[in-house]
Amino acid sequence: MEENKEKDDPQTPRDRDQSAGIEGQVFWVEGNQMPQHSENKKQEAAEQAGKPTKRTLRIHELTHINQANLGDYLFGDIETPLVKEVETDEEGYFKVELPPGRYSIFTVEEKGYFANVFDLDSYIHPVTIEKSGWNRIKILIDYQATY
Repeated sequence: MEENKEKDDPQTPRDRDQSAGIEGQVFWVEGNQMPQHSENKKQEAAEQAGKPTKRTLRIHELTHINQANLGDYLFGDIETPLVKEVETDEEGYFKVELPPGRYSIFTVEEKGYFANVFDLDSYIHPVTIEKSGWNRIKILIDYQATY
């Protein structure tokens, strides 16, 4: 009898351990990213990987390219509902719990919103959250970089 009560109780430890969402880190990349001969390979690799950066992330319902106004590198108005907004720490790290579903992620920039990942159906930075589990992602803000 006690075993059945635990299965029916929504606050059991088993359910609390089944959280889901997105976690990751945000990096700023700028300047010339073309491969070059360098004496310091370690420094070159670090510059190409980007610098961890503090940012605000906006997580919207899954957004198609036709549901956001794209300017020069940045998005303006986003027509889909905002689900959550989260701040990264000084090292760009973030972790946000989300219900199962599909979402689009944007970084908040001074003059708009940035995203540079698209799927084959033209959805902007799509992320799928399953019933339990965490998606690990790396976000590169590279609109000031040349390749």
